[in-house]
Amino acid sequence: MASERTRSDVWQELFDVARLVRYYEALADRHKRWRDRVRFLLLAAAAAGVAALLDLLPETARVAAGGAIAALVVWDFVADYARKAAVLHAVSLECSALEVEWRELWTDVNDADASECEARRRNRRLAQRIAAATGWADVPEDRKLNKECARAAHEYLADRYAV
Repeated sequence: MASERTRSDVWQELFDVARLVRYYEALADRHKRWRDRVRFLLLAAAAAGVAALLDLLPETARVAAGGAIAALVVWDFVADYARKAAVLHAVSLECSALEVEWRELWTDVNDADASECEARRRNRRLAQRIAAATGWADVPEDRKLNKECARAAHEYLADRYAV
């Protein structure tokens, strides 16, 4: 069995990656919702513009719809919710794959025949891979969401490993 320090290091990394899976997926979902909202508003503004062109709404509605469309297109372009959601989802998937590898490592470090050196090497390699994967996420941290995901990860790991 690996030393208590190695076991603790692997456990902490397993906890962190479990939190990151939840965090990046929640961020991806949030950006998808924002993308959908902007596009719905864009559709509504376009529909109002068409209705105004067909004289179903007053002329001021056409002007307002045109302004709304212009503002929403700029907002969609600047915010780039679709790209951010895709990147965050990809980061979440990579974190999820790494979580599986860390779970395997956790099982291995608790084995009586576990090699201390091999366990530390694998843990370090996985930590480098998670740092590279999360480096693609270029969004500001949401501390509240991060704390919620940490609680969820803790509950999940406690249930799974009866800690």
